[in-house]
Amino acid sequence: MALTFSVCLAAASAGAAPDSRSSLDGYAFPSWLGGAISCGEGFERSAPDGWRCLSGRLGDAAARATAEFVNAQGRALFGTNFRFVHSVSWSPWGEGLNGNADAVVPLAAFSAETGESAEAAETGALFLQQGVTRWTDAQGLRRNDLRFGAVYRFSPFGNAETGMFGLSTLVQESLERGHRRVVAGVDYVGRWGRAYLQQFVSATDWRPGRFGHMERSRGGTRLGAQLDLTTTLALDASLADWETEIPGRRETDGRLALGWRPHPWLDLRAGWAGLGSASESASLVAAVRVPFGGGLHAVPRWEGLGVAGRSPAAADVWRPVENVERLETIEREMTAAELLAAGSVGVRFIQPAAASGAEIGVEAYIPAPLSSDLRLVVSLAPGSGANPAVPGVDYVDESAEIAIRAGATTARATFQLLFNPAMREIRSLAATVSPAV
Repeated sequence: MALTFSVCLAAASAGAAPDSRSSLDGYAFPSWLGGAISCGEGFERSAPDGWRCLSGRLGDAAARATAEFVNAQGRALFGTNFRFVHSVSWSPWGEGLNGNADAVVPLAAFSAETGESAEAAETGALFLQQGVTRWTDAQGLRRNDLRFGAVYRFSPFGNAETGMFGLSTLVQESLERGHRRVVAGVDYVGRWGRAYLQQFVSATDWRPGRFGHMERSRGGTRLGAQLDLTTTLALDASLADWETEIPGRRETDGRLALGWRPHPWLDLRAGWAGLGSASESASLVAAVRVPFGGGLHAVPRWEGLGVAGRSPAAADVWRPVENVERLETIEREMTAAELLAAGSVGVRFIQPAAASGAEIGVEAYIPAPLSSDLRLVVSLAPGSGANPAVPGVDYVDESAEIAIRAGATTARATFQLLFNPAMREIRSLAATVSPAV
């Protein structure tokens, strides 16, 4: 693939909050209204501060009302086991504000004994799960990843509190990039914690990502376990074998994390990743996980260090898969041919015109620097129009190899034009750029 830029060639003589209601003076009003009233201090400081406060308060009220509406309508359509769970997390280590939302659509419930109430005797459940995760990647780009699939949970012991297995198949899809991958998993939840095994299979090929890079959903295998020290303290460990951007090369990533959930709506977690060939990193996350809709007005109690010997998720057969959130990707730099095909490499003459027999400079350029050298070949060629330059008469038909160095955006080459005393009118000259072999 080659890109062309033209210039004129002249003759020799030419120049060149959690509670749902608040009170004010004995009058009860919705909490969102009280929050909006509190924005008066912002308006006193400046109008922009007041409007930012007000939009945030009303946005929170709209999100809460929407979640409650979805939960109510879902239960009316699919039964009382329908749930809509929304959570927001914040990390001071550069990830910023992220959010998750999942809907559980029940298909079937299984009981150990017939005739008993479904709530008392549930030992299995089959449901659909649909969710979305909104997060910020390492380059500061916002991502929205969807997931949808089916989950089957069952207890072979006749009692879900004794132990429960789960089988799941979910499909993840990136709204912005179009990536997709399939996640097949098996998990076990018991009295002292949980364990899981997941297989990630990429379903799409390389696609353009940030400038100069191609990316693809990441495939691999992950094995993990969580030991519930108490109902609020948990120790996580996982080991994963991931694909890399180099075919045939794998990456091992071991992770450890300690989590504390002193309140059902608050999750504090500190972790360490890169216990293997992957790069090391630390994380500190504070997550707010409020189950909008069901039980919103009955605020749970603070649980502190919790109670040992009872996993908080052991008996929940309708629990959605919680560790399939972000669609992780791998990336590689584009080749010169891919950059040219994407229109990311340009070529131009340094001067708009040149005299016959003079030197002329050609410059190749890219809009942003890359992390490695980009090797290219630039050449002169006949221009467009009725009077193009003639190779071997007006210029030497040869090429020059150049390299746009890592961190730079341009590279130049100089060509010596042939002197043509017989040329009496302006001729057009072009420059092309192509990948270096």
